[in-house]
Amino acid sequence: MLQQISFIKPNVSYDKHNRSYSPQFRKTFTWEGEIKSARLAVCGLGIGYFYLNGKPVSEDLFTAPASDYTKTIWYHTYDVTNQINQGENLLSCQCGNGWYNEDIPTDWAHHEAKWRDIPKMILALEINGKQMVVSDESWKCNLDASVLYNQLREGEHFDSRLYQEHWNQLGFDDSSWEFAKIDETPPVEVLRECLCEPIRECEILPPVQIIPAGKDRYVFDFGKNMSGYVKLKVNQPSGDVIQLEYTESLTQDMKVNYENMLRCFHEGNFQTCKFICNGKETEWKPRFSYFGFRYVIVSGLKQANKDTLTAYFVHQDIEMRSDFECSDPQLNQLFKIGQRATWSNLFYMPTDCPTREKLGWLNDAQGTAEQFLTNFKTEHMYEKWMQDLFDAMKEETGELPGIVPTPGWGYHWGNGLVSEGALFEIPYRVYLHTGNLTILKAAFPHFQKFLAGLKKRMKENGDMDFGLDDWASPFREDKVNRIFINRVLHIKCLKIAIKTAKVLEKDCSEWEKERKSLEEILKEQYLDENGTCIINKQTAVAMLIYHELYDDLEPLKEQLKFLVESRLFHHNCGMVGIRHLYMALNKCGLEDYAYRIITAKGFPSYSYWLEDGATTLYERWNKEESKNHHMYSDFMSWMMKTIVGICQTSDSVGFQKTEIKPFFFKELSYARGYSDTVSGTVKVEWQRINHQIHLKIWIPETMSATFEGNLLQTGLNEFIC
Repeated sequence: MLQQISFIKPNVSYDKHNRSYSPQFRKTFTWEGEIKSARLAVCGLGIGYFYLNGKPVSEDLFTAPASDYTKTIWYHTYDVTNQINQGENLLSCQCGNGWYNEDIPTDWAHHEAKWRDIPKMILALEINGKQMVVSDESWKCNLDASVLYNQLREGEHFDSRLYQEHWNQLGFDDSSWEFAKIDETPPVEVLRECLCEPIRECEILPPVQIIPAGKDRYVFDFGKNMSGYVKLKVNQPSGDVIQLEYTESLTQDMKVNYENMLRCFHEGNFQTCKFICNGKETEWKPRFSYFGFRYVIVSGLKQANKDTLTAYFVHQDIEMRSDFECSDPQLNQLFKIGQRATWSNLFYMPTDCPTREKLGWLNDAQGTAEQFLTNFKTEHMYEKWMQDLFDAMKEETGELPGIVPTPGWGYHWGNGLVSEGALFEIPYRVYLHTGNLTILKAAFPHFQKFLAGLKKRMKENGDMDFGLDDWASPFREDKVNRIFINRVLHIKCLKIAIKTAKVLEKDCSEWEKERKSLEEILKEQYLDENGTCIINKQTAVAMLIYHELYDDLEPLKEQLKFLVESRLFHHNCGMVGIRHLYMALNKCGLEDYAYRIITAKGFPSYSYWLEDGATTLYERWNKEESKNHHMYSDFMSWMMKTIVGICQTSDSVGFQKTEIKPFFFKELSYARGYSDTVSGTVKVEWQRINHQIHLKIWIPETMSATFEGNLLQTGLNEFIC
């Protein structure tokens, strides 16, 4: 619908240091006659909100989705059949800076992006299949003076005294507005329709506590950490300034505690909004920024009550695929905070955190892909984001950056196979979970380009001493080196490429030779004469076991067993190790060891966070920096596969074949859970009664499932074990 149509923008000179850009656009049109259908295609850069006759065309937030705007621009299409009036109608739009025009100097260099420009929009309305309205120079445009400042990663400043009410409604006098200008240098290469779930206000939370913290200063505690923002309701004298500081934690004297998160920002007002009162009761919430927070510190407020602030948990509206419950309240709580951390980081990409960065880190994404797909219906989000990843690949070398989308940063730090392996992990996991080949087919030529380019990036001896290592280990001086990690993950990528080639009926003989050679070299370099790993660390041993890079499992099993016992059943690994550790222990028949690690007390452990009041997962085991990361969430997948026991067989895709194999931990008296797979919903419950296990399993018609080698019937199956 948007082909051969132009972006439009304000007819002003662009100032790259202007942080207040928030243009408004209006266009009236007339319709008489029958309306069979009306479709509206829109895109606002960086963030655009569209209205028809004064009402939003959707509840979607923070569109257009982030991308490399020189490669792909995402747009949305809406059915507006019921919003068209007989007679005069009005289309309108307001844009903000978003990722498209970030001026904040940061380590990730979005302020230096080559696409930066004044916010703009493109639009096409079709009624009964015929084009009715498009974005062109006949639109009226105004720079909204009430938005004094808007930056996605910092906040929004709003002067309600300057706001023009009814600007997006019929009857508003726009005679002082200028005409829009056709964008003569649009950034776009390809316009693509975004078909994944939108970002929405998914939960509303009232404050659980309001704490006076000085003159005209209050701390609002919403009880849970989240991504989003608050709505302010206030009635104070005109000119009063209300400041809202969003934070995940507080200092003892009730000030913001950013936990060392500002080190990558060179300037700016981190997670802060300002509102200037107009002497009337007014409600306001930001439109062009969101935050990670549990607390909001409000200054300049004469009085506070429960209606003053309302929190909105904002994220992509992606459904859960599973649920989990057992007799251990801590495990239940842990699963819930993992859910919340995952949702908080679903913003048209898997972000690392909703606070400082909001970036699509590939290392986080690779480490949690299995968890995301086990517990959430993220396949459509991945389909969108993988296109961004393809766009980020360097044509000549196949290199990928550490973050996607990127303005150009991340090819020299933050990459390596800990990150770049997401290219292989995500499409393959989507295929395994859904049976859908779409993303895998699209990824295959990029597999070829990447693996060919990787050879050129190696040293003569095959070492790859670049990229991330076992990131965020609790003991930073005791990490596994990246040369070993890259070697193992290189073999993993080759295995996925080979399996994909076979599914697509492509030749993979050269990859097979390379895989066999690399496996032999790896064993020769890293396994001693006893069959144990010469890197005597949890991450290294767990990776060899998980990826089956051994001739004899028993020596590695005993080595890993000792490494866990010597740490008193605490993990001693970062995010790479954790992704492998729990299932490696399962492969060794040491499920109880994994259970003890996940339920351990003291540093470093999940309990250590829970005792700190965590309601989402933290970035660091020492509780510094972000308190809303998903990178340690693989335990959620382990819970579903091990405690509930829903496991897809190795020869199946889309859960057509499923093996039910719960582990009945002696510490638990019951467990239950379900998985809403593409082959139907499978549900498992077990309970310990008088030293016996009473097991119930529900199997859908479209699934073949077994328990202890026995084929299960459709519907309810009951066992006593």
